[in-house]
Amino acid sequence: LIKALYYLFANTSVTKDGQAKLAIQFFQEKISDAMLAGTVKRVAGKDVDAILFNIDSKADQSRGRDAILAVFLKVLNELQGYSSDHPHIAHMERYLDKKKQLDDFKREYRALTNEDWNDRRMDWQFNQDAIIKALAKVLDQSEQACHRWIDHAETDFSLTVENFSRWVKEYLDTKGSSHRIFFFVDEVGQFIGSDGHLMLSLQTIVENLGVVCNGRAWIVVTSQEDIDTVLGSLSNARTNDFSKIQGRFKTRLSLSSSNTDEVIQRRLLEKKDEC
Repeated sequence: LIKALYYLFANTSVTKDGQAKLAIQFFQEKISDAMLAGTVKRVAGKDVDAILFNIDSKADQSRGRDAILAVFLKVLNELQGYSSDHPHIAHMERYLDKKKQLDDFKREYRALTNEDWNDRRMDWQFNQDAIIKALAKVLDQSEQACHRWIDHAETDFSLTVENFSRWVKEYLDTKGSSHRIFFFVDEVGQFIGSDGHLMLSLQTIVENLGVVCNGRAWIVVTSQEDIDTVLGSLSNARTNDFSKIQGRFKTRLSLSSSNTDEVIQRRLLEKKDEC
């Protein structure tokens, strides 16, 4: 379901036999209900960015309580073309981009190293001299000042929910008032498990995005287990903690295995070689 929603909102295209085909066209071929077809068409026509990711595959377990927040920032940085491996480097790129100087920095870095910045930024520790010189040239600052920033950039970087929400809002504002962003997070229930700190982190992210972005940022999550089943297996104290998250996800869909026969017959047995 979450993949279908992602493809629908993103409305990406696939080229087959030299012809491009949008995701909405695949959906329209399978929908016979006119009202549902109209709804699907409206959704695919929205001005949105859709991001789909499996949280466990992107998470850095060493970050502890900030693991979920770090993943959300990582996929946001990827969307904007910033460094996904080093958030403090992405912060530098975001600052330069805001000042309309990121392209200038990349050109200066290439002039110094004859290498592309996007290819070498993951190894920034081994390119500090070139980074310092390029920054000094672009920002019109001394190399000493830029050297001090590089020395403390990683330790001074502040990863908070407030900062993340503000960066999402700034990105949305650059796209126009009608632009929306959707985070499709797969298997979040398995990643969180019974960790109350991770659950609280997800709840806080949802709350802040809703307030700061005024409903323009959405989070869609999936879990193998129904949330009521999870809550029922916990102690009363843990249940009170976890039940708070239910109010943050007002739209909940329970997908049971009762329709497996339809899935087998209509989605598998009816498929042809060209599908």
